[in-house]
Amino acid sequence: MKKRVLLLAVVPLILVGCTQPASNSKVRISVKNCGNTVNMEMVPQRVVLQNPASVETLAQLGVLDHVVAKAGYFPEDYFARDTNETLSKVPTLSDKLDETGHVEVSYEDVMAEEPDLIIGYSDEVNTDTVTDIPIVTEPTFCGEVRNASFEDINAHIDLYASLFNEREAAVNMKSDIAHYISRLNEQAGAGKSVAVVYPGLNGAPMYAYGKDSMAHPIVESVGLTNVFDDQQDRVAEITPEQLVEKNPDVIVVLHSDEPGAKEAVKALPGADAITAVNKNEIFDMHLAFAEAPTPLAVQGAKQLEGFLEGK
Repeated sequence: MKKRVLLLAVVPLILVGCTQPASNSKVRISVKNCGNTVNMEMVPQRVVLQNPASVETLAQLGVLDHVVAKAGYFPEDYFARDTNETLSKVPTLSDKLDETGHVEVSYEDVMAEEPDLIIGYSDEVNTDTVTDIPIVTEPTFCGEVRNASFEDINAHIDLYASLFNEREAAVNMKSDIAHYISRLNEQAGAGKSVAVVYPGLNGAPMYAYGKDSMAHPIVESVGLTNVFDDQQDRVAEITPEQLVEKNPDVIVVLHSDEPGAKEAVKALPGADAITAVNKNEIFDMHLAFAEAPTPLAVQGAKQLEGFLEGK
């Protein structure tokens, strides 16, 4: 497979040459996101996060200090030391997740922060429940990304560069680390098949990730073939029987630090007939390294490459 060389960012590189954030500038900002047009008259100053997907980009754009509260799962493995130090000072509204890894946070707690921008959706706080405050989320989570590729990371960076008026920093961010994509070893998993799953725990269903998920170009970038690339949805519920029938050589188990995620896959009915289980070719990965299309996905590809190479 010929790899497309793109201009991206990767954790935990330190961006050089960034402009100072235009935090006090009055500017007309207008972006389209998930079928909505977001208009603002100045760079947002009070941002609430409902997932970690934007953190690395905000940090490298120099605007992470605009975040006043967060909700969700923000493991230190995702970020560089400086970013984790900044995040540690940001109040956590909730770190509770449901069985599928989605944050549970109350509308009242988010609104009490008086945000001028909310990043990410939750059941209680989304564009259906909030109409007077701008809300954006990753386009993949609202079905706007089809046939996901590393190019979608550029669109992600451009979204936040526009929201925070940091377009020049975005150019630097993308151009400085293009070589990290080109250096991925597409022979690491050559000839092997893979399933990327989020296992069902405590009675929850199991999910598999298809070609519209960022997990798909990640596994392709290291030479693997996604056994669920024929499913119509980005992520779809599957049965143990379907996984057994696909019989992947490798299984990537996504998780949000739930205990027993890997073991849950091994314990599935009929799992002993799966090649990946027999050969212990099971790699566990934090969810945001595989989904959505963000700079973290580049790090996820690098981690998977290392696993396949036995590093």
